[in-house]
Amino acid sequence: MGIGFVIFIHLIFLFIVSFICAVTSCTITYFISKKERRRRKMILAFIAPFVGFYTFYIVGIIGLSIISNNKKVDIGIGDAWYVPLKNDYQLLFIDLPEQAGINKENGQTLVSEVAKMEEYGNYIFGKTFDSSYFLVDTKTDEVKIFDTEKELIALHKNKKLNLVDTTEFYSERKDNIMGYWPLLVGFISLVVSIGAVYIWRMILVF
Repeated sequence: MGIGFVIFIHLIFLFIVSFICAVTSCTITYFISKKERRRRKMILAFIAPFVGFYTFYIVGIIGLSIISNNKKVDIGIGDAWYVPLKNDYQLLFIDLPEQAGINKENGQTLVSEVAKMEEYGNYIFGKTFDSSYFLVDTKTDEVKIFDTEKELIALHKNKKLNLVDTTEFYSERKDNIMGYWPLLVGFISLVVSIGAVYIWRMILVF
């Protein structure tokens, strides 16, 4: 699914959750509030979930998009997941882990169906799902394919292979790159959403 379609689904889900919360909070407000300004308080109780949830989501998406663009890491939704490698390379997943590939950032795929990999300096060592092995020199764009692990090891006798699953490599690399930024974006989104609800409270109640 494309990122636009995923966001659309999220917005529909937020509407359903917001509507349920709005009806609940509006009903509670009707019974616990005094007649004075009851109507305005009920209006606030109804719109507050929509304002809060949608503001939090939109600010979060904007913040994560900015970080994604700067860090060259996927935003976390959609059908493509990627992390940067050395010399303008990236590990890119499309839909499924089996579709992992070593790509140039211009879109050129050098190795596809990558099952395991390791980055060592300017080199990327790996194994594909058809049990062949490869070596990518990210400095020269040279790709070498080997039938066995022994052939790959023989080429670099001073290097002990430490191949890990591409999903594990992706997760560790993304966590290291993103660091505390998602938490910061979440905190800012929460503050902004609370602020938006408070502004509506000032308008309707006071």
